[in-house]
Amino acid sequence: MIVSLPGTVVKREGRNGGEYPWFRSVGRVECLAMILDYELATFIAIIAIVLVAGTVKATLGVGFALIATPLLLLVMDADEVVGFTVPLILLQDVIILTQMWRRVPWKSAAILAVPAVIIAPFAALLQTELDPDTLHITISLTIIGAGVVLLSGVKFTIKNETRALVVAGGISGGLFPLAGISGPPVALFLVNQRWEMTTMRAVLAAFLVVLEVVTIVTFALRGVVDGDSLALDAMMLPVLAVAVLISAIMLRSIDSNRYRKAVTGVIVSSAGLGLTSLIVNSL
Repeated sequence: MIVSLPGTVVKREGRNGGEYPWFRSVGRVECLAMILDYELATFIAIIAIVLVAGTVKATLGVGFALIATPLLLLVMDADEVVGFTVPLILLQDVIILTQMWRRVPWKSAAILAVPAVIIAPFAALLQTELDPDTLHITISLTIIGAGVVLLSGVKFTIKNETRALVVAGGISGGLFPLAGISGPPVALFLVNQRWEMTTMRAVLAAFLVVLEVVTIVTFALRGVVDGDSLALDAMMLPVLAVAVLISAIMLRSIDSNRYRKAVTGVIVSSAGLGLTSLIVNSL
């Protein structure tokens, strides 16, 4: 029953006199939110965003930053979002890589990683110098344009795939420190090349793990990733575990053709979500 008298604390008791299990769970979440200095509603919103973005990322290998960043900007400060999301993305790519390392085309992964690793530290130095709104608008419009073309069935003819991999890796290396977006340039290129689902997920994970480690080290030296952001990341580990379980179920019903369409669709719709978020924040 619920006992409420003027001047007393409301108690929520079950039939045997103990607290309801649901109330104990809410209390734990509220306690965690207080420790991290977030309001309960904000903390719950962060959990929901991470669950949705994490499920998409674990399933498709891309999409976490594109989905989570515009939504997190509604409940977190801009300077907190990148430091919070990058370690979570790394953790998910490590999980995917441990599951699929035997299927990684290591030569292609290396061709992607080398230019990305070279460019990423320099791009990180520009993070505080460039206007974030202009950057996100430019990136989102470019991604939407390329994605819509691919969804329409157009295939760009690329004669030298190795050279194109270098370019795609370099672009991702520049975008990840600047906007937290790393997978879409490479993913859209691989969709255009009609790569098979398993190979595509594997090479994305291998390439992104390298890029993310370099970026996180750079961010840690500059204070972007710190103890507070890592503490919030630690609270999200059970959420990511649930996301991995959901993705394992979803992957059973996805073939390569559906996978490529899903990757492109998520990238395009997420970029559109980012533009919408910018418009809402500017009002």
